[in-house]
Amino acid sequence: MQKNLNLSTLIVNIFKDNWHENFVFDSINDKAVTYKEFFAKVNLYCRKFDELGIASEDTIILMLNNSLDLMILYFASLLAGVRIVPVDPFKGTESINEIFNQVEYRAVIVGAPTQNIAAKKIINIEEFKKPSSFPVKTNKKDLKIFDKIDYKKIYLIVFTSGSTGIPKGVMHSFENLIKSALAFGSAFNLSKENVFYHNLPMTYMAGILNQILMPFICGSKIVVGERFGIATVGNFWTYPIKYSVNTFWFNPTILSLLLNLDRGPEGIGYTSNTHIIGFVGTAPLNYALKRKFEKKYKTVLYESYGLSETLFVATEAPSDKRIKGSVGKKLIGVEIDFASDGEILIGAEWMFLGYISKDSKQGLRDNRFLSGDLGYFDKYDYLHITGRKKDLIIRGGINISPRKLENFIGNFDYFEESVILGMKDEVLSEKIVCFYVPDKNNYAKDAEKKVNQEVLVRLGRDHKIDEFVKLTEIPKNINGKVDKLKIKDIYLS
Repeated sequence: MQKNLNLSTLIVNIFKDNWHENFVFDSINDKAVTYKEFFAKVNLYCRKFDELGIASEDTIILMLNNSLDLMILYFASLLAGVRIVPVDPFKGTESINEIFNQVEYRAVIVGAPTQNIAAKKIINIEEFKKPSSFPVKTNKKDLKIFDKIDYKKIYLIVFTSGSTGIPKGVMHSFENLIKSALAFGSAFNLSKENVFYHNLPMTYMAGILNQILMPFICGSKIVVGERFGIATVGNFWTYPIKYSVNTFWFNPTILSLLLNLDRGPEGIGYTSNTHIIGFVGTAPLNYALKRKFEKKYKTVLYESYGLSETLFVATEAPSDKRIKGSVGKKLIGVEIDFASDGEILIGAEWMFLGYISKDSKQGLRDNRFLSGDLGYFDKYDYLHITGRKKDLIIRGGINISPRKLENFIGNFDYFEESVILGMKDEVLSEKIVCFYVPDKNNYAKDAEKKVNQEVLVRLGRDHKIDEFVKLTEIPKNINGKVDKLKIKDIYLS
């Protein structure tokens, strides 16, 4: 990685080299926007900040659904020197207020119609579309505006979506985001040939870094689709086929729903005849799910590992071996150590700038971020994640990795999905409970017995599953992460 990256020159060249080429395909409104047209919109929205009373160093909250407008605001904020706090408009009132109460903000920018929220100042996105009192130019020479930006200062504050406690605001500079994006993109040689499909929430880190900034800095194209949900599964492939998408970001929820609800031939036909890059992030991927998806859609899924604080850390790549259970090799610019208990300690050139309203050194030890994840490097230097430190099951005094058990169970076709949790037990301290959704085609009455027989033979008696619980679905949050609290509530109810 270049430690002294000239971001201004890089960004200007991206625009110049692709000036008349399409950058964004707005599938929702059926229109294409070139790099030149996108820059013009960014310039206009930047001017509007000043007209609406928002100045450099101000913090604003962006509370809009997926849209071209939100993408433009991300870049306009950079030009204006404004700090941004994206908030999902579909969050509950309590969750929204938790964020509002932590941020000293100038205004909240919302979509149309205006959300019913209590805020100091609310600005509707329609205000940005009105003609500006200042002339807005779109010549290449106007790109010199990027020379005036301080890329190292706080640009983005994203709030973690943890299942417990008040969310933490993670602060990043624009330079951090781009350095991480370049490191990841170079592992796949991403270029103008890549067409990304954006259907993750644009207000979360993956929706910003993975699907907006990375495609931009690699000179790629973006197709803005509908935000993924159960209702969109039936026509998931419509826009990718229409716009020749070849680069996807999946999470386990998307993979699972497509496997179970996508029954038409279009998707399989498209992926079978198109060279697809399928990235998987935001949550651990069950091996059985990965195997089934790759078989059905005849494509390869590349797992990656990263955190809101550290951004991209490691990834599988086409040039590397495929090793089961691995998330690939660490990226250039990343250093990894391990604590005595196996916790992954991460150093990166693009480390976060701290937490809002908290000690900036919180979570760090000797400039390494305490990930809370457990893992190891194998003999080929591939990183393996064995679970969360707090999720370790201590059964009869023996530490058991839930992730190891989940990956093992993934070798069988009995379960569509499975999650291993430790539950309190008077004798063992904790017992191993397997929550699973049966596979419609392969599940058998003696599946639980057969799985445990293999566990005993291959992993040993310490890993024996004490209890199986059949579910109709595995609860997950917006990022596709398993909602373990909800599962425990189900178990205890």
